[in-house]
Amino acid sequence: MALNLALRASPLSSPVPTLYRSMLRELPKVLSIYDIDMPLPEATLKIKNHFTQNSHVKDERVKDILVAKGYMELEETLMQWKQKAQLMRIFEGQTSKFSAPIVHNNTPRDVKEEWERYGDGGGKPGIKIL
Repeated sequence: MALNLALRASPLSSPVPTLYRSMLRELPKVLSIYDIDMPLPEATLKIKNHFTQNSHVKDERVKDILVAKGYMELEETLMQWKQKAQLMRIFEGQTSKFSAPIVHNNTPRDVKEEWERYGDGGGKPGIKIL
C-alpha cells in the first residue's frame, strides 16, 4: 500500500509526463514516416515547447482534456491520418486557426478615424463610389 501511495505522489505518475515520453518515443518513427528533414534534437525541442506553452494550466480537468487531445493527435499522426503540411505547421510553431486573432495597434478604432484615414473611399484601391 505504501508503494502505491508513493507512486501516486510521484510527479512522474502524472499523465502529462507519460504523454510527453510517449511522443518522444514515437518521434523518430514520425519523422521517417512523413519524411521530415529535421534533426531529432530540434524536433524534440519543438515538442517540448508545445508542452511548456501549457505549463501554466493548474486545473486538473483542463489538464485531462489537453492530455486526451495530445493522445488523439499522436494516434492520428501514427495512423497517418495527417498530411505532412499539418505536421510541419506543428513543428514550425504556427498558431491554430482557433487561436485569437492578432490585433495591430495601427488599426482604426472608430468610423471617424476610418474617414480621416481614407476620406470618401477614393483612397482605397478597388472601391468605386456610385
